[in-house]
Amino acid sequence: MSKKKSKAKYKKGDSFARIDRYVINCPAYKSLGGNAVKLLTLLSSQYRGNNNGDLVITHSLMKDWFKSDTTMYKAKDELEKKGFIAVNSYGGMSWGGCKYPTLYALTMFPVNDFIDLEKNKDRLTILPIGKELKYFMTGGNPKYMNSVQKKRQFKKDVKKANIEH
Repeated sequence: MSKKKSKAKYKKGDSFARIDRYVINCPAYKSLGGNAVKLLTLLSSQYRGNNNGDLVITHSLMKDWFKSDTTMYKAKDELEKKGFIAVNSYGGMSWGGCKYPTLYALTMFPVNDFIDLEKNKDRLTILPIGKELKYFMTGGNPKYMNSVQKKRQFKKDVKKANIEH
């Protein structure tokens, strides 16, 4: 008798976090700390195939995995410096008093246009749509900014938006 191979059955709505082998085998990935790998996995699980560039890293979303916001932000900085993530839109307080989170893209996947333009009508995106950046292959992000530079950039970006009101 031959054994029947069982196929895993997935329920509708199940998904997975995808990190390709070529990413895992690159020297930059091997040099990542454990918290950075954890954050990269969590960001990969946020990615749904059409929202790269609209990913968020906030402690309120990640508090089940990171007890300290300092640990999480250090991991974010490591991912950003080594080129695994890139800022698509800078966050901060807008002139209208709204606080916007910084939006990120995984550089291993093509950057998508915003899903909900109405939600993000006051945002300026800076990454090229439809392009994989793959900064991690060279070991660094050429567009990395420190927190002071990011705040300054947000103040410039908030004055211009992707769509006109």
